[in-house]
Amino acid sequence: MSKIIFHPDSIEIKQYEFQVSNIRSSPVIPIDQINEVNLNTFPPSIVINHNEVIFIETRYKVDFIKYVKDKKLKVNNRFDIWGAINEDFLDTEFTAQHKKRTLNNLEVNGIQREEVEDIRKEVEDIMQGWAAIAWEWNYLGHYDLLLNKKQSFLLLFPREFYWWSMEIALRNYQAVE
Repeated sequence: MSKIIFHPDSIEIKQYEFQVSNIRSSPVIPIDQINEVNLNTFPPSIVINHNEVIFIETRYKVDFIKYVKDKKLKVNNRFDIWGAINEDFLDTEFTAQHKKRTLNNLEVNGIQREEVEDIRKEVEDIMQGWAAIAWEWNYLGHYDLLLNKKQSFLLLFPREFYWWSMEIALRNYQAVE
């Protein structure tokens, strides 16, 4: 059974990974509610309702990209805020210059340095050691954060954490009607 169905005027996502998402109760997303497509995230994502990032499973990436092109959906490969925040938890040694550049990029994208430190402290327990089992050896993003939080809480995924993470992910999002 396919979890994602690309209909002519909508995308249907069955059994979405995160139960607190709005699409769990309404799995059909009309094309006109897709605000943007971001291929910079892993897996690729869409923004709906100007406030929620929905991830498209990697196994559907080829079909998704074809659908995006066919339907001429707005692609905006924004800077990946969570990818930059979570760099600290990768099993990679970054130079001081790279770390400074990351902090500068986060600042330009709406996250001040002090807040970066606070956010990293907030997610440290759930992200520490996660790189060993992450999808990509050199990337930990928003999806990884949510997936790990889900594993930590099983069926009791905290709604406020989910929406807090969305607000951070969308700091550099510009709603254009």
